[in-house]
Amino acid sequence: MKTELNLKQRQIKNTSYLVKCTLIWLLTLALCSFGPTLIWDRAEIISGFFIVVNVIAGIVMILANKRYLQGMDELMQKIHLSAMGFTLGAILVGGLAYTNLQLSGLIDFKAQISDLMFLMGAVYLISVYVLNKHYCAGDE
Repeated sequence: MKTELNLKQRQIKNTSYLVKCTLIWLLTLALCSFGPTLIWDRAEIISGFFIVVNVIAGIVMILANKRYLQGMDELMQKIHLSAMGFTLGAILVGGLAYTNLQLSGLIDFKAQISDLMFLMGAVYLISVYVLNKHYCAGDE
């Protein structure tokens, strides 16, 4: 007999599943990054295998994130969707501006993908915080 979960139970279940999927993806990412030099001495077949495993773990994590978002109430979905929009815009505008600065010779610094990941995370977290304050200010 299948029982329906209430909103709070569903959020706990979806959050727990998303955390597990994210940790597995991070573990496979660490294996892909450090394994070739620290564990398997740059064996291409093993590296290729773990890259495929990492991509599969990433797809599962994306689906878990989708399930997590669908399990939220409408206000939280709106907040997170807006935060994702701000993040996408910031990365697009900031990334292209940086590229133009580098191409024009105004800056000499070469950016890494980790810089972009940091910017994405920071913009997303700040956006969620500000939007939570904006929409939930009257709830307290």
